[in-house]
Amino acid sequence: MNTSASLNYFHHERDAVPLLTPRDGLPDVTHHDIAQAITALSAGHGAFAIDTERAQGIRYSERAYLVQIRRAGAGTFLIDPVGIERELAPLARVMHDEWILHAADSDLPSLHELGLFPTKIFDTEIAALLLGFEHVSLQALAAEILGQELAKEYSHSDWSARPLSAEQRTYAALDVELLHELKEALTGMLQRASRLEWCEQECEAVRLKPPPPAKQQPWRKAAHQADVHDRRALAMLRELWAVRDKLARERDIPPTSVLPNVVLGQLAKRKPRSRADVARSSLLRSHERQRDVAQWWHAINKAWHLPYSALPARTFTEKKALFPPVKRWGASHPDAMHRWEQLRLAVLIWADELGIRQDILLKPALQKRIAWEGWADTEDFAEKLALWGARPWQITQVRIALFHKP
Repeated sequence: MNTSASLNYFHHERDAVPLLTPRDGLPDVTHHDIAQAITALSAGHGAFAIDTERAQGIRYSERAYLVQIRRAGAGTFLIDPVGIERELAPLARVMHDEWILHAADSDLPSLHELGLFPTKIFDTEIAALLLGFEHVSLQALAAEILGQELAKEYSHSDWSARPLSAEQRTYAALDVELLHELKEALTGMLQRASRLEWCEQECEAVRLKPPPPAKQQPWRKAAHQADVHDRRALAMLRELWAVRDKLARERDIPPTSVLPNVVLGQLAKRKPRSRADVARSSLLRSHERQRDVAQWWHAINKAWHLPYSALPARTFTEKKALFPPVKRWGASHPDAMHRWEQLRLAVLIWADELGIRQDILLKPALQKRIAWEGWADTEDFAEKLALWGARPWQITQVRIALFHKP
């Protein structure tokens, strides 16, 4: 049976009707009246549809400047959490039922900052990926599955500005307007495809996913962009990076708005000898950049006075590779190359049979790792993948693809 073909009836073209206003009316922004919103949400029933709006590319942090929550029997609330973070503790206790989100991994970190943690989630994007939808944005799914067209134009608004316009509030409210209906439709599709358990496993993995570790030397990105290799220049870049981050945090703007990475790297590469050299640099001609000349020189001068032993190494690897690049395996590790070719082909064929992307079936990094390390038998194969984070459904399906048995 071609499983991919069996999913085709889920995906069909339909004329989408624009959804222009929330069906319950346009909600105001909730702030100091948060207690009333919490009382209303507590009186509602069932899952919470949730979304957040941040100010990426406008503000320094990734904090949520608006949290949208919709619940049956309560309606939609647009919560401005800034300045009332401590007053959200009762909300955290109320939100014990399932949360419905789209692309949950982008919203959960900012919700965690507010002390809001789900006990269970349903991610509509994950559901769509497991069903083989080609386009998985909220707008695409609302149009294809529900026949409703959602606006896109306010996704990159300045959500930190106040007051929010009626158009922004409409956009924000509509982002949670259809999540309950979308979840219901997707759940039915998952059940018919026998993939609901897959979705539950994937959603739980996202819910429990720890935050990524902070990069040890984030300034290396600018060094690469500006082709900086001299150790003294690298030290200057490291100090300039720290100063830029301090200025960005104080001004609540993205670091690249203070000075772009490539400019930071080029300034360090030139190794100015004096404050005058910095002030006269063609990289800092604008009035906006000139105002920080003293800070840039302080960072550079600090690097000039470091002993050679304190200078950063010319090269640095953030994370030690577990194995060499696959292209090198053929000559020195032919057994690993054979396993990789066998596994890669099996995953590609079976993913096509299932009608999903091969990276959804098993991440390429895991494919390479198991091919490199090898396995004694099918049980050892499964145990290793489980240890490295593969979900049970993935292990079962890949064993079918490779060994022709679950």
